Amino acid sequence: MKYFILSIDDGTVYDEKVIAILNRYHIKGTFNLNSGLDDFVWYSEGRPVCRNHLPECVNLYQGHEVASHSLTHPHLTECSDDHIGYEVGVDKENLERIFRRPVTSFAFPFEDFDERSIHRIQAIDGFTVIRVSEIDPSFRFPSDPFHLKITSLDVNEALNRFEEFLANPEAELFVFVSHGYDFEFGQTYETLEQLCKRVEESGVCSIYTSELPAFMNQNSR
Repeated sequence: MKYFILSIDDGTVYDEKVIAILNRYHIKGTFNLNSGLDDFVWYSEGRPVCRNHLPECVNLYQGHEVASHSLTHPHLTECSDDHIGYEVGVDKENLERIFRRPVTSFAFPFEDFDERSIHRIQAIDGFTVIRVSEIDPSFRFPSDPFHLKITSLDVNEALNRFEEFLANPEAELFVFVSHGYDFEFGQTYETLEQLCKRVEESGVCSIYTSELPAFMNQNSR
């Protein structure tokens, strides 16, 4: 069996358009959110990027996974162990309170991570999966669920590489990671729709990040 994870970071206002596409093709999305940055606006290439006000978005993310992305999106490798615990632990608590469901997966902000940070996050009760900021082109399950790597960060590349994934008899897992604003700024919603349609029609199993350990165990038997 082959598996597909679609993971969207930051919780921006463009998630609404992304979710509409995912729902159309019955694709499960994992949305990695920062509960300490409600309504925060920053600029990318001179264009404003607005984050969602999470307490008003409970229904928006219904049917999709909510995961932790840290409280305020810092470089965790530059933080002390105590501060990592605060950033990730408080974010988890906030998200569970807002959405009234368990939060069991975490995605590193930015493109850096280290083993010290991973071990500190593992020590927080309840996390079963950690997505790290590293590309792995192998299409294989990670060595363990606390080192989940990324197959592709670009939707055009992901659409092409998905055909390689389908053709490879040993391929197990495809992990596509992006941001809602990437589709808006690149006007690639149509490409995302093509990818989701291809996943649905191929029969590949769409899973939440948090479901990974169960399928890894199932396929190791």
